[in-house]
Amino acid sequence: MRRYFRLPKSRPRKWLLVVVIILAVCAVVLAAVISTGSCREWLANKAATADVNIVGISFRGISLTAVTVDVTVSVRNSNPVGTVLHRIAYVIYFEEDGRWVHLGSADRTEDVTIKANSSTTFDIMNQIGLLPAAMALYEIYNQGGSVNMKVAGSAWVGIGPVSVEVPFERIEKIGF
Repeated sequence: MRRYFRLPKSRPRKWLLVVVIILAVCAVVLAAVISTGSCREWLANKAATADVNIVGISFRGISLTAVTVDVTVSVRNSNPVGTVLHRIAYVIYFEEDGRWVHLGSADRTEDVTIKANSSTTFDIMNQIGLLPAAMALYEIYNQGGSVNMKVAGSAWVGIGPVSVEVPFERIEKIGF
């Protein structure tokens, strides 16, 4: 005589189903909270409190085809939660006879994480074309070895799903 045993339903499958349901409910609640205007506005205000500063502009080197300029960026996060610098875009100018002349531009899209209540500093290397570089070098020569340079742009800082544009500008006298 054969006996057939019926296996009971597995308990791990039931637990897995319960966990999936709980995660789905949490995802719906989180989406509802994030899509609420006041929550997005609060996150945007927190992200906007991050300070983005250009702390240095320096010539790195000169070649036959380009001039390399390093721009040192400092981002200070005074929030109790971490933020991410998603993008930074700027234009570099030099001053010639009281007007700003476009020298080059940069657009960095590599994410930089800034921990809560801390800051981070990093360099962005910029290659300046031969003609604008020659004009800037000529102006440095005319002004006795230094020239005013300006970096103006914006950084996009985010907390969670919200990203805010933070404008910045720095003028510095550069010389050899």
